[in-house]
Amino acid sequence: MNGARDSKAGSDWLVLAALVVAWGSAFAALKIAVHDFPPAWNTVARLWVATATMLIVALARGERPPRFSLAKDSPWRAYAWVGSVGLAIPFVMFAFAATRLPSAVNAICNGASPLFTAALAQLLLADERLGWRKFAGVGLGFVGLVVLVAPRLASGGSLEALALASAIFGAFLYAVSNIITRKAPPVSALSGALMMCSVGAVLATIWAVATTPLPPMPSAEAWAAVTALGVFSSALGSVGYVYLVQRRGPVFMSMSIYLAPLWATALGVAVLGERPGWPAYLALALILAGVGLTTTPAFRR
Repeated sequence: MNGARDSKAGSDWLVLAALVVAWGSAFAALKIAVHDFPPAWNTVARLWVATATMLIVALARGERPPRFSLAKDSPWRAYAWVGSVGLAIPFVMFAFAATRLPSAVNAICNGASPLFTAALAQLLLADERLGWRKFAGVGLGFVGLVVLVAPRLASGGSLEALALASAIFGAFLYAVSNIITRKAPPVSALSGALMMCSVGAVLATIWAVATTPLPPMPSAEAWAAVTALGVFSSALGSVGYVYLVQRRGPVFMSMSIYLAPLWATALGVAVLGERPGWPAYLALALILAGVGLTTTPAFRR
């Protein structure tokens, strides 16, 4: 029995590592995609690619999602909220931020999501009480956000300030979706991910059609970037996300966001030639230290 539990725990860490790579790489791909895809249509494309990918996997496995219903106890109702709050809206937020911010800075803003998750879990989930560490960690992470934002607000324009606010708000929405997923009726990871991505794709399409004209035909490079976002970050990432939240809780899952900015910053520097500046690196260190304080008890459990 102990060996089986150790094996399952080991698989949790492998899924966590895969999420770090998939989500950390998303910011570099997003920076490439938004050259040709406006934020709204970038979100539409990646979510429909994700939905198609999971439909193919579900058909291959002979798995069907629950019958569609918006009744109070239906999984569709809960995952519809996740698809809007945790995918469609924050994807547009981060895509807009990518038009004005380096991918590394965008990822560092996203790194605040575990802090928001810990704070919300403290308020809403009885089994995620973290004591004094949570308060210290959230405070330290908030200082990191100030270090990141303040110099850019002082030297940048209103659009850059709006981009920073957009990325931070997107991180907060990710935290809200973590709590919703934890409270959602139990379904398989694939079914949960398929429901949230399909609903998110429909909502994103409605928003894009209503607000943004269709762009000219994007380049092959932009299509490759948005396809990678859909297949790896959105489709496979969503499956891993549901799996970890159901098995280990939102705080453990949010550790993937804790580590993803490190990967994203390295890719931004090495692949895109970005130079975020010392405030960004200091902010990254403070946010990571803050998240470490808030999530250490979850790792011990």
